[in-house]
Amino acid sequence: MKTFLFYDVETSGLNPAFDQILTFASIRTDLNLREINRQSVVIQLRKDIIPSPKAFLTHGLTTDELAIGIHEYEAALKIHKLVNTPETISLGYNSLGFDDEFLRLMFYRNLLDPYSHQYSNGCSRMDILPITVVYRIFHADIINWPEIDGKPSLKLDLISDTNHLATSGRAHEAMNDVESLIELSKKLFRQKKTWHYCLDFFSKTKEEARINAIKSDFQIQDRYFRICIMISLSFGSKVNYMAPVIHIGQSLPYKNQSLWLRLDSETIPGLGDELNAGNAHVIRKRPGDGLILLPALERFWNRMPASSKQFTDENLKRICKHWEKFFDFIHFHLEYRYPLIPDIDPDASLYQDGFFSGKEKKECDLFHLAGKDQKYGIVDRIQSPRIKVLANRILDRNFSKGPLQAASKEYQSHLDQLRSVSEANKIKGYRGDTKYSRYEALEELKELESTLLDPGPDQKKMLAWLNDYIKGF
Repeated sequence: MKTFLFYDVETSGLNPAFDQILTFASIRTDLNLREINRQSVVIQLRKDIIPSPKAFLTHGLTTDELAIGIHEYEAALKIHKLVNTPETISLGYNSLGFDDEFLRLMFYRNLLDPYSHQYSNGCSRMDILPITVVYRIFHADIINWPEIDGKPSLKLDLISDTNHLATSGRAHEAMNDVESLIELSKKLFRQKKTWHYCLDFFSKTKEEARINAIKSDFQIQDRYFRICIMISLSFGSKVNYMAPVIHIGQSLPYKNQSLWLRLDSETIPGLGDELNAGNAHVIRKRPGDGLILLPALERFWNRMPASSKQFTDENLKRICKHWEKFFDFIHFHLEYRYPLIPDIDPDASLYQDGFFSGKEKKECDLFHLAGKDQKYGIVDRIQSPRIKVLANRILDRNFSKGPLQAASKEYQSHLDQLRSVSEANKIKGYRGDTKYSRYEALEELKELESTLLDPGPDQKKMLAWLNDYIKGF
C-alpha cells in the first residue's frame, strides 16, 4: 500500500555534508492523510561537530535532550529503513531543498545507499512547499496567508499560527512541525484536483511527459525552443513566485539536468560578457526536484507582473538579434562541468566520487552485518579507500573504544583541523565551502551576545552551555 511519510529534522547547522541531524520525526499516513503511526529519533551530538549557536537558539534542543539520544550510525540505520519501506512517499516542507540532502549525506557517510528512497521498491519523494506556492498563486483563498512587514510569508510556523493548525508542541520542534505540515496538507487536499495535479510534478516520468508535451515553437534561426513558466519560492512574491524561462537543452556531462534560462531580468548576464558559470541566470533542473514548470498559456502568463512580461519580450528580441552569441552561450552551459576539488573531505565527496560500485556495496554490507567488535577487523579488510575512511569514521564517532583502541590518526587530524584558525587547515566541502570551525562558532557567539537585547532564561542557559562547549572543544 502506498503511504506518505511526513517528516522533519532539526540539525546542528546548515551544511548537509558537515552538520548532523539531531532529531528526526515522522508520521506515516495513507494517501487520504489518515495517520497510521509515528516515530521520533533523537541523536547524540557527534564529537566532531561544533554546534551553530544560531541553529541551537532556533530549535532550542538542550544537552539533556540530546544526551538520551542514540548515536548517529544507529539512527542512520533506523531512518534509512523508515524511508525505504516499500511504497513510501517521503515528504516534508522544503524537504527537497534541505532535509532530504541531510538524509542523503547522512546515509552516505554511514555506508548506506543515499538514493534508494528516491526510486527503489516503489519509493519516491515529494515536497509540500512547492505545492503550497502553487496554491498561493492559483488558490489563494484556501488558507489565510501570513505577512511579515506587509510582505507575504510561506514559513510553515507562521502559516500554522495564522491558521490555528492543531499541534502538540513548540515551533521548530520536529514532531510539532510534522503535525503542522499534515494539518496544512489536509487544507490543501480539499482542492483535490489541484492536489493530484501537483503530485505528478514529483513523478519523474509524468513530469517529463508533461514538459515534452509543451510545444517548442519559438524559432531562433533554424532552431526551435520551448518557453515555459517556472514556479519557485526563491523567485519571491514581487514576481508572484513565477519566472518565464527558455529551455536551452540538456546538460552533456550530467544527463539528468535540463537547463533553463530566466528571461525576466533587465539584462541577461553572459550574452554580452565573457562566458562563465556564475554570471548567467541558468537554472539546472532535475526531474521531480520541486521546480515546477507550466506551459506559457495565457491564463498562466497573465499571473506574472507586467515587468516580467516586458523584460521577456525585450530579451527574446535581443536573443534573436544576437543569435550567434546566444548559441555560444548555450554551448558553454551545456558542456559545463563542476570543478573537481582535489582535497575534498570524505564526508562531502558523494557527488564528486559518485555512486558506490558493486564491490563497494559488498564491503558496506559486510561492515553492517558484522557485530560491534568484529567491525574493526572488517575495516582492515576493506580495499576501497573511501569506504575504509568512512568506516573508520563510523567507528571513531559512534563506538566507545578500549585503552588499546585510540582514535584513528585520520580522525584525530580531523578534530585538530576543526580547532585550528589557519585557512590551510579548513575542511573542504563539495560547494567550495568549509566545515564549521571552532573559531567561526566563537565569532557567531560574540555576534549573538551583542545583538540579543533581552534574552530569556532559556536563551541565557543555552548561550552559557554553547560558550562552555565551544571553548572547551
